[in-house]
Amino acid sequence: MVEVVSKAPGKTIWFGEHFVVLGNPAIVSSINLYTRVYIRDISGKHFVITSKNLNITYDGKGDPGKLLPYVRIVEIFRDMGYYRPFYAEINSRIPVSSGMGSSASTAVAFAAGLAKYYGLELGLDKISKIAYEAEKIVHGKPSGIDNTIATYGGFLYYKKGLFRRIRVRWPPDYLLLIADTGIERSTRIAVEKVLDRYRKRTRIMRKIYEAAKELVEEALKALRKKDMSSLGELMNINHGLLVSIGVTIPEIESIVQNSLKYGALGAKITGAGLGGSVMILVENKKKDRIISRIKDYASRIYTVKPTRYGVTTSTQQS
Repeated sequence: MVEVVSKAPGKTIWFGEHFVVLGNPAIVSSINLYTRVYIRDISGKHFVITSKNLNITYDGKGDPGKLLPYVRIVEIFRDMGYYRPFYAEINSRIPVSSGMGSSASTAVAFAAGLAKYYGLELGLDKISKIAYEAEKIVHGKPSGIDNTIATYGGFLYYKKGLFRRIRVRWPPDYLLLIADTGIERSTRIAVEKVLDRYRKRTRIMRKIYEAAKELVEEALKALRKKDMSSLGELMNINHGLLVSIGVTIPEIESIVQNSLKYGALGAKITGAGLGGSVMILVENKKKDRIISRIKDYASRIYTVKPTRYGVTTSTQQS
């Protein structure tokens, strides 16, 4: 039996998270942690979706629960005139609610895989738009960053719904550690908390947002020059801004401070904060030392690098 295999990367936000909500720019990249979706024919009239990570299955009847975003994707294809029964298995290495774009990675992989299963040649822009509809169910009013980076890959500069690819050749002697606190958080709640502080302290917050905007422009220069020392310093400044807007917690600070103490170039929240993950820029030779110093504060630590590739699909014999 022929099986469609679709793969989409996770992401990390380097600069600008939260600040994008009010129109500031951000820099994001895909990372080499992936969601894989396997789709094959099934007898009967209904489709079946299984998530290995969530340990749940939906057979096309009743309440899909946490699988609702992917049911929405099935509905979109039905509205386009495409449907036949299938079995889909979702398997992701990206932890849920960690700030690494797990829901968008899955939505993009699922949409691309289903398009391949139906024999459609949809462009990447269409795949991203379909995945965005699923993201609305998860996040309410998402920026579109996560589904875009999962679709296209690489480094992207984002501002007010517009994306521009950044040409970056990642230096081989450096990598990222992603330290997951294991504390699940709601992006929606974090965003509302920051916006509430903005409404209460508008004059002060405007200055913070202006600094965040300037930070992104400096980071662009550092990335293009492969100036890792400056990049790390700018990450630390960005983290300080995120602390000032109220999205850190003690567990995050323990990871950040110990990472810097033992040799990291930079460490900061990636994503919404209030839990989730910390991204840490390190030289390869210092990786093990830093991991040993932060492992007591993190539920999982991933060693990753930025990747140039977005979503891909293929077929195999199952």
